[in-house]
Amino acid sequence: MNYLGSRSAILSSNLRVNYLAKANQSQTTAFFKYALASTLFNSFKAYSLIKNKIKGKKPVVEQIPKDTVIIYQFPRAFNTPSLSPFCLKLETWCRAANINYQNKLGMNVSSRGTVPFIRLNDYVIEDSEKCIEYLSKVFKVDLNSELSDDQKAFARAALALTEENLKWSMVMHRFWYSPIAKQETGLPLLSIWFFGYRMFRAAWYSGAARYTKQEIYEKGKRDLSALDALIGEKKFLLSDTKPCDVDFAIFGLCAQLIYSDPNLSNTYS
Repeated sequence: MNYLGSRSAILSSNLRVNYLAKANQSQTTAFFKYALASTLFNSFKAYSLIKNKIKGKKPVVEQIPKDTVIIYQFPRAFNTPSLSPFCLKLETWCRAANINYQNKLGMNVSSRGTVPFIRLNDYVIEDSEKCIEYLSKVFKVDLNSELSDDQKAFARAALALTEENLKWSMVMHRFWYSPIAKQETGLPLLSIWFFGYRMFRAAWYSGAARYTKQEIYEKGKRDLSALDALIGEKKFLLSDTKPCDVDFAIFGLCAQLIYSDPNLSNTYS
C-alpha cells in the first residue's frame, strides 16, 4: 500500500510538472504576442500625436450633455452588446432603472485602468458596482428597496460567487482554453493578443490560473451549479416580479457563457 501510495503521488506530481511546463511555454508565446500588440498600439498612438502636432490640430474637446450619464465601455461584440460582463451589467441596469444615458464606445479606460466607468456632468465614477451605487443615490432609484437585511446579505453572497469566482473560469476559458477562434467573439487579433495575456496575468495573481485546466472547469461547474440552486425556479434571484441589483451582475456574466462562450456553457451542462 505504501508503494502504491508513493507511486500515485509521484505520478500526480509528474502530471502537474508537465502541466506547468506546458503552461510556461504558453505564457512565453502569449507574452511575445502581448509585447508585439502593445508596441503596435503605442506606436500608433505616438504616430497620431506627432501627426496632429505637425498639422497643428488641437485635441478635440469632448462635449458632455448635461445631466446625461455617459457610459465608457468597449465596442459592441457579435453575439452580445458587450464582451465585458461588467459593461453589460451596468448598461442593462441603466435601462431597467430608466436612466438617461449615452454610450461612449472605444478603448478608453479609467484612471485605475478599468472598464466600464461613467461621467455625469463633472463627476467620473469607476467600477460598475460603484457606478450603480452612485446613480441610485443621484436619481433616487433603489431596486433593492423591498429586500430585507437577510435578503441583502444573500444577494451579496451571490454577487461574490458571480464576480469573484465564476468570472475567472469564464476568463480562463475565453482567453486561454477556448477551442473556437477568438475572432468569432468580435475582438480584432491584436486586441486578443493584448488582452489575452493581461487577463491571464490577472487570473494568475488572483490564484485562479494556478490550477490545471480540468480543475478550473470543475470549479466553474460547481459555481454555476450553486448559482442555479440559489435562483431555483424563480424568475430572478429573490423574486418572480422584480430584479435586484445583483440580478444584473448575474445576467451580465451568464450572457457571456451562453452567447459569447457557448463551448463553455456546454462544458458546464
